[in-house]
Amino acid sequence: MTDQAMPNVQIRLAQPQDKGTVCSIFHDAGLDTEEALAPGTTYWVMERGGQPVGAIGLEHGEGASLLRGAAVLPSAQGQGLGRRLVMSAVEYARARGDRAIYMFSKGGDWHSFGFTQVPLAVVMADVPDTPQVRAYRARSERPGGFTWMRALDVGVGQA
Repeated sequence: MTDQAMPNVQIRLAQPQDKGTVCSIFHDAGLDTEEALAPGTTYWVMERGGQPVGAIGLEHGEGASLLRGAAVLPSAQGQGLGRRLVMSAVEYARARGDRAIYMFSKGGDWHSFGFTQVPLAVVMADVPDTPQVRAYRARSERPGGFTWMRALDVGVGQA
């Protein structure tokens, strides 16, 4: 899909051969790349002028998804591309029928995207079989930072 305000920007579904691109973009942003493009996930690559500039993923649970990475290369930041990526993932989850999207974040203010902070236990309980949650449990770790949720009920968090 192409944004009319950014005609040379496209967000496309990531294919298995895009794993290196997704991992490179996430790595440059300091994000974990473990389980990228694992079964039960959907990832996208954002391209500008045919060149990858961003990536985002969702790990799917039963009726809810976990936002897994949202990154734009430093050379493309400050142009609204990250917002475009996040909102595309939100719309995909809504169309999928999810009631909520959760995420772990070490920084940033996600309120402007319609997210609110929730206790870690809520996220771990609602998306227990997503790759990222399974990895944390397998390592007996707890994610650092904050846990967030965006309800996807019609009218909630709409701009």
